[in-house]
Amino acid sequence: MIGKTLGTYEILSPLGKGGMGEVWRARDSKLGREVAIKTLPEEFAQDEARLARFEREARLLASLNHPNIATIHGFEDGTRFLVLELVEGDTLADRLKHGAIPVEESLKLALQIAEALEAAHEKGVIHRDLKPANIKVTPEGKVKVLDFGLAKALMGDGSDLHQSHSPTLSMAATAQGVILGTAAYMSPEQAKGLPADKRADVFAFGGVLFEMLTGRQAFRGALASEILASVITQEPDYTTLHGNLHPRIKDLLHRCFEKEPKDRWQAVGDIRVEIAQVLADPAGALPEPVLALSRTGSRPGLPWTAGTALAAAALAALGMWAFQPAPEHPITRFAFESSGLRTPASDSTIALSPDGRRIVYGADGQLHMRAMEQMEATPIPGTEGGFSPFFSPDGESLGFFTATQLKTMVLPAGAPVAVADTSPNGFGGTWGSEDQIIFGQVGSFGLSRVPATGGIPEPFAALGNARDLDFPQILPGGEWVIFTEGVSARWSESNIVAQSVATGDRKLLIAGGHRARYASTGHLVYAREGELLAVGFDAGSVEVVTPPVVLVEGVLTSEAGGGAQFALSDNGTLAYVPGVRSEQDRVLAFVGVDGGIERVNAAPAQYLSPRLSPDGTTLAVQSVEDSGDVIWTYDLSDDRQIRQLTFDGSNSRPIWTPDGERISFASDREGTMSLYWQPADGSAPAERLTTAEDGTSHWPGSWSPDGQVLAFTVLTGEDLEIWTASPGDEEYEIEPLYALEGRGHMGPEFSPDGEWLAYSSGPVVTAHDIYVEPFPPTGRRERISRDGGYWVFWSRDGSRLFYRALSSTAGNRLRSVDIDTEPVFSFTNERTLGPEGFVVVGFHRDFDITPDGERFVMVFPEDESGAVPYTTINIVMNWFEELKERVPVP
Repeated sequence: MIGKTLGTYEILSPLGKGGMGEVWRARDSKLGREVAIKTLPEEFAQDEARLARFEREARLLASLNHPNIATIHGFEDGTRFLVLELVEGDTLADRLKHGAIPVEESLKLALQIAEALEAAHEKGVIHRDLKPANIKVTPEGKVKVLDFGLAKALMGDGSDLHQSHSPTLSMAATAQGVILGTAAYMSPEQAKGLPADKRADVFAFGGVLFEMLTGRQAFRGALASEILASVITQEPDYTTLHGNLHPRIKDLLHRCFEKEPKDRWQAVGDIRVEIAQVLADPAGALPEPVLALSRTGSRPGLPWTAGTALAAAALAALGMWAFQPAPEHPITRFAFESSGLRTPASDSTIALSPDGRRIVYGADGQLHMRAMEQMEATPIPGTEGGFSPFFSPDGESLGFFTATQLKTMVLPAGAPVAVADTSPNGFGGTWGSEDQIIFGQVGSFGLSRVPATGGIPEPFAALGNARDLDFPQILPGGEWVIFTEGVSARWSESNIVAQSVATGDRKLLIAGGHRARYASTGHLVYAREGELLAVGFDAGSVEVVTPPVVLVEGVLTSEAGGGAQFALSDNGTLAYVPGVRSEQDRVLAFVGVDGGIERVNAAPAQYLSPRLSPDGTTLAVQSVEDSGDVIWTYDLSDDRQIRQLTFDGSNSRPIWTPDGERISFASDREGTMSLYWQPADGSAPAERLTTAEDGTSHWPGSWSPDGQVLAFTVLTGEDLEIWTASPGDEEYEIEPLYALEGRGHMGPEFSPDGEWLAYSSGPVVTAHDIYVEPFPPTGRRERISRDGGYWVFWSRDGSRLFYRALSSTAGNRLRSVDIDTEPVFSFTNERTLGPEGFVVVGFHRDFDITPDGERFVMVFPEDESGAVPYTTINIVMNWFEELKERVPVP
């Protein structure tokens, strides 16, 4: 197979072989990434009924989106092979060849397995073949559960899952080790050939956890039949568990191994909670045994026996222990709530004073401060619209950014002073002992330096080959600065680097991470994909001295913007916002007219309204950010070049001018939602084209081919009208085009020759249809759709018209008609196109067409999670004690 090509995948090397097929490392020539290819057994591939059933199930499995589940990217070649996420690392079975895994590590791995099972069960997917060989542990310690749900996908409903039909037992009859490997984790009901539900996964989970803790399988035998008999009739040997194992874990295992499903844990989520509470127990997963003192058998008048003396000594020792002083630096954890907490995608909302006594964060449109001994936070006067706070070295002053300026102020309530202009937005400031501030700016500006007393910023670090330079921190001594070097659209793939203040020399410290903070314990703490990691760091030689270790999971980070919501103080306090950025992130993809999908290599974000430039080389797209909607441009010829175009206010619905030189958009930067345009390369600020009245919004539609008329939608209350804007003597002149009372009109689109205008119209949006009229209007119009439609657009040659269907029969799909304007306007050949499932959000057209008319660019949901407001900030005082223990520095 090595060197063979399957579709667009070149086989590179074997990865493994099991009952459900062979697994190969392969390279995806289309997307330039490595994947895992699982070729399915021949008898499976020849069965059309099973192929059809598998295809239905695989679609459900592909919807699983969880950090601990290895995803299915797709199924190809008539579903004869699967395209899977390539997960590096050893399987749990490989780890267990060397014996038991330490208790705390076992529980942390089990917690991740439980989270994966819980996420799948919530979507109705059961694993049915959970075992150590189907669990991988990456070099960073992250669990990835493999082959999720393939048992059902391959074999059908649970009623068919007799032991002889087990995906491993039936397909690997000659591989004795594989047979035993599956039988040892089957539930009693599976062993008996009865239907299996999610409680079968609970039984298998118990088997995996037992084996991690003991180094041996819970149910053993020389033959598969002996193992299955043991599963049905016997109990594991609990005496092989660690003698001091937390009693809740012992009880947890007992309930996992109940023979009757109704007596087992009914939900994996309950198991997850149990394990998490044990890990959080101050006594630990291996608490010290309780010493029981007894005088049974002693008689008055007789001297104490040796055993009695030992008991007395133990009692004295316990007494001495009870009166020992508390540790000098105990770790203390607490949390507080802020209902209006700001969690930006592109910077951090939290700052801690160097002594850890004060925290500043953004909420309700301004900065707030709270002393740790106080119950409430208070707004900081003068910081309205402020973000990305940072403290001076002495903790007496605060720096922060507004949309156009860097400001400082003396705490607690000094007047803010403007230090420098930072348009476009600055963020990520660091204040050095020499009273210098270094900060980042969105876009291609690199890092800048300015005196804290004010001045004109000067360049500090040039962009070079990077996409962005952000999140700087001046190291002690002031000779080096660390910062993040963005090299791709995914911030988890960025580099953490250091640059010399004196020479400008730059060195790579960490590949894969962002927003590193130096800790006085000799560590760098940084973010990656919702986790905080740390490495040992020698600040003198500016060298990393230990491998990375994951310390905190579930820290709010953003792949699209690079923000990470955490902060460290010099004295060891950690503050962070817990959570996963769970708004419905979306992905951009090109979709062929035949339905084939090719994802754009841009990090998931809250994308809306993608628009291709006239030459098809650049994509303008809106993203929803916590601080307001932003418009970006994405160079499709160089997928590292994604740049932020807008910085002020909330900006939406980008459209290109016909010459491709400018992008027009709606923005509320001056109060009302009016129309602006700006050079597409960001070389000049935006200019206003229209001024919307209070209570009115303007949305751009399209430019006439000569660039002289802009058709746009005006929203007033619930009324929709179409207006036009044209150059006047001093400013653009606007006038209504279609403002018929009692009807709504929106989404005007000029034909490529400028002689026709298409739009949607109806009493309400859900009752709109598509119409085409001559331009300028003559009073004659053609109705294109008959059962609903809106967001119409033309092919670049004017031969076809596309729109979003509204009918129940077409679903969330595109439709098209062929257009002929000679000798009179006519349309034919109405048809439905493309896949279902693309995003349509409110009044946004979330699709466009390539110049050659062969593909659409669309927005698709990345997962099915909903928006979650983040309101909690966790505080861990003396966290450095844990850091030093977990990441020893040589």
